[in-house]
Amino acid sequence: MMALIIVLFVFTLVLYIFYGYYRFNTLVEKDKEQLFNLTGNSEKLVTKEDLAHLPNSMKNYLIKVGVIGKCKDCHAIIKQSGQIKQKQNGKWTDFTAKQFMTAKPVGFVWAAKAFPVFVKDKSIEGVGEVNISFLGLKSIAVNQSTETDESALGRCLGELAFYPVGFLNNTIVWKDIDENLVKATIIVGDTTTEGFFHFDENGLIDRFESKRYKDETLENFTGKVENYQIICGLYIPTKIKAIWNLKSGDFEYFNCDIVDYRIE
Repeated sequence: MMALIIVLFVFTLVLYIFYGYYRFNTLVEKDKEQLFNLTGNSEKLVTKEDLAHLPNSMKNYLIKVGVIGKCKDCHAIIKQSGQIKQKQNGKWTDFTAKQFMTAKPVGFVWAAKAFPVFVKDKSIEGVGEVNISFLGLKSIAVNQSTETDESALGRCLGELAFYPVGFLNNTIVWKDIDENLVKATIIVGDTTTEGFFHFDENGLIDRFESKRYKDETLENFTGKVENYQIICGLYIPTKIKAIWNLKSGDFEYFNCDIVDYRIE
């Protein structure tokens, strides 16, 4: 009798886990379809004239990474593997994730699994959301606010280095600071945010700096990118580190590698 109870318990647990995965993936797919269907995919190609309005450092960077001749309004699907932690002295937790990105309009959906915690982060038409759930079954925390909108759009802006065609979007206003630094202000819907892109000696983006909300506090943030490789004809970074620049010191809380990349 006890053996039967154990078998039934394990069977029920497995069913719950499968249902959680199914439910989570269904919600992610719904957001992805909303993002991908905001505008039609014309597959028009980027020309050199499309770069004319940009600061020289950004223009030279985009030529170097190979955006000319690429589709203007396709989508990027990126798989990641990495680590994340919640506290400065906390333990790293492994995760895998899939990120969907669009260049026109600029937006993303990020779905991560760090068993048993699933996270869905997004910015669609300037509206952000962070949904943390237990196995995809029950939400532990859901963040929806003006601050979330700004932080999500800021993340979206900084991570365009993964899909640099998005830098051509007319929702971004550029200001040339010097030969190695540009300021970008992005406005999508009712949400506005800004940040600074730094270029290395090779003319490639090596970091993005901005202010983002950590809980309810506006903090300095740095995203560092490295290990550029040619994938799908684009020369993109395949590693990223996310760092809070706190008064108490820098707190690196996220790092990941791109393990798969495609454009459609």
